Amino acid sequence: MSRVRRGTGERRSGEAGTRERGAEELDAAGERAERPVDSRARFTGRGWAFLAAGALSLLAATWLGRKDVLALALFLGGTPLFAALSLYVVRPRVLLKRTVDPALVTAGDPASVRLRVRHRGRRGREVHGAVAVRETVPAALGGDRELEVGADGAPAGYTVRPLARGLWPLGPATVQVADPFGLATELLDASERSVLHVAPAAVPLPEISPDRARESGAEPSRTGRPAPGPDNVTTREYRHGDPMRRVHWAASARHGQLMVRQEDPRSVRRLSLVLDLDERSWPGERVWAGVLPSTAALEWAVGLTAAVLDHLARRETLVHALDGFGRALPRGGEDDDGAARAVTAVTDEGAEDVRHGLARVRPVPAPGGDPLAERVDRERLVHPVLLVSGDLGAGAAERVLAATERAGAGSAVLVTEDGSAPAGAAVLEAAGWTVVLATPGTDPEDAWAGLGARGPAAASRRPEGGAGSGSAPSAGPQGTGTAPGAGR
Repeated sequence: MSRVRRGTGERRSGEAGTRERGAEELDAAGERAERPVDSRARFTGRGWAFLAAGALSLLAATWLGRKDVLALALFLGGTPLFAALSLYVVRPRVLLKRTVDPALVTAGDPASVRLRVRHRGRRGREVHGAVAVRETVPAALGGDRELEVGADGAPAGYTVRPLARGLWPLGPATVQVADPFGLATELLDASERSVLHVAPAAVPLPEISPDRARESGAEPSRTGRPAPGPDNVTTREYRHGDPMRRVHWAASARHGQLMVRQEDPRSVRRLSLVLDLDERSWPGERVWAGVLPSTAALEWAVGLTAAVLDHLARRETLVHALDGFGRALPRGGEDDDGAARAVTAVTDEGAEDVRHGLARVRPVPAPGGDPLAERVDRERLVHPVLLVSGDLGAGAAERVLAATERAGAGSAVLVTEDGSAPAGAAVLEAAGWTVVLATPGTDPEDAWAGLGARGPAAASRRPEGGAGSGSAPSAGPQGTGTAPGAGR
């Protein structure tokens, strides 16, 4: 619960007046700035009527020379002024509580927002009466909402359905309070905001032919030889939070209680999934993922990362999910503290948590040193690598190769605005990696299927309607192909 205070126009450095100027400025935290609230007291229609009547009465008193009419003029003109002054002196207390259910959703899912307002007088007694609330809501979520909290204090609410991932601010809210006679009103600003975390939706990915996937490096490796048994699994008792798809019904019938499948740890499939967040890899026009700066190419890459995580986790694969700086991808709605970022391994149970953490990723400057190589060496990540990047430079590609030189195989999906091959693509190809090119208009399913369709024919395929359309296909570098639909 937050106290609603007067909007003084004070904001963090760099925020004031941003929207009026139309500039895309960021605050100290790298988020989009917001507009301060004008909290000056205003007369209502009734207040203006009193002032107009007072002015006419004053003219009449001057013309007629009557003191009683002069007194009436002073009363009619002074009452609205006194009402506006009382709002400034009395400082009404309004408490606002905003609840968002759920506070973390997937793109396309609805979230319910409830606002409860309590208006208290000078002695702390609750004042009953309708209160008008204006809630600041991003245009992508439907725009600002005008709500009215009834005299009974029942909360007002609305529903949002975000269609894109990111951190979407809800608030601040402005509460309109009035004097007891309804002559003047004042807007009080609830400066605190609630943040709706929106995770990218995980689109279903097609199955890749095992032989082709193994050649391209998209096939996860196993840490040991499979244990004997038809399914290579063991069972254990069901625990709260276990996915229902892992229930072993035959074993449950034998034991009389729910049992879940648990793959033998000696045969765990592993893959290293690297999402490049270097701001140099994501040029182009800025778009906003809520309050986070991003690009269309990065948004596509984040969506593909979420889909790959979900796809592999459902197939009993242990994914080591990290960014290009060697940090584990964030999880859930928690802060990026050191403990949370120290874990890269993602199991079936944690895949959704990491997908929710993708709501917070954004391009950042590259740190010094080679943190990716340090992380790979420390955790001995010698499994196949799947890199998701953008306009990857040759130097950045060299660093990735140096960090993953002991990996069994490597593949990369590089997304650019026009689908052209960045400089780093040739470097990866020369090292034997499989490279798939894509644009923000490419279907993630096509890009994923492209990893399992590498061959001489696929290497020379180019998007329809792109450059060179209508001529014979030109053979590109061996191992490189444009994913189907990359020219859309």
